[in-house]
Amino acid sequence: MICLTTSVGTRHVGSRMKCLTAAWTKTNQPLLCSSTSSTNHCNLKHSERLCHISLIGELRNCLCPPNNNNSTFIRSYSTSTQQPTYSSKCLLGERDRFNAVMVDLTHEGNQQFIADNGYFGNILADSTSKWQKDGTIAIWIRVPIAHSRLIPVAASHGFSLHHTEGDNIYLSRWLLDCPSRLPAYANHQIGVSGFVLNEEKEEVLMIQDKHRIVRWKFPGGLSNFGEDIPDTVVREVWEETGIKTEFQSVLCFRQQHNMPWAFGISDIYVVCRLRPLNFDLNICKDELVDAKWTKVNELLKDPNHTHLTVRVAKLIQHGLKYGFDSVDISMEELPSVYKNTTYKLFHKPLPPSL
Repeated sequence: MICLTTSVGTRHVGSRMKCLTAAWTKTNQPLLCSSTSSTNHCNLKHSERLCHISLIGELRNCLCPPNNNNSTFIRSYSTSTQQPTYSSKCLLGERDRFNAVMVDLTHEGNQQFIADNGYFGNILADSTSKWQKDGTIAIWIRVPIAHSRLIPVAASHGFSLHHTEGDNIYLSRWLLDCPSRLPAYANHQIGVSGFVLNEEKEEVLMIQDKHRIVRWKFPGGLSNFGEDIPDTVVREVWEETGIKTEFQSVLCFRQQHNMPWAFGISDIYVVCRLRPLNFDLNICKDELVDAKWTKVNELLKDPNHTHLTVRVAKLIQHGLKYGFDSVDISMEELPSVYKNTTYKLFHKPLPPSL
């Protein structure tokens, strides 16, 4: 049975309404549509309700066109005490300071739109049209991997893959009639190594990587997400060699593009000066073949060392002779313009008078 009731009573609808009601009748599903009672019930199952939500929407539009002031809406009932309504025709999103909208499909308010691909496509089209008229410059969509089936739907509406983060895929669409100004995702990785210097003996800690045993190099590795450079280098040296250290300064950094084995992205490699707190080696055999303490001046004699290793050794020799203030790049933590956050600033030390 189909019962269609509005706040203004029973309506005579046109041929479109007859087609829709006939289509619904073929599904053998009862439907109750009302804006005047909260005590009506129907036995429409949750899964069936979601499968037919697009048809319900069309029935609603016939009953109450968008320009009508009557407050008609569709309410589908289940055995749950929570009675969800499907009156909204726009995805929930958060507007950023650049006037772009971020839609998080894990948000509770968007759950009603994602169970059915077709319905999601319709809602996405309506939402995109609305935001475009509002002057929104771009839309971002966060799609959890569990709902990755929605990615082709969004792609059919002009969205493209931007990046992944954990178990989430991020899509984007530029809405203005000009080339996209959306930033590309991370195009650099950060690698850090430690020049662990025993000043008393003028020795440096060197390692032989298990996967690159031709050369000796400084211990180090890649920064984790949200990890500061000093924390990365102290952690990596400890994990690889068992040597606990204290961060002293940044000595230099290198930028290299099209980094092999890094999917073609660029690489920033930061060399830090560290002070050792112990000297007994305990290497990680999963990563290293060997580790040893080496005289700094020997790094200048061995032709197998890289240009970077030799250059850093020269910086250390200069520091040992004239003081490390002449080579160190210091770090200071300062308050950010973003509320309740700080950042690390690296620069040559200023004179005390400044």
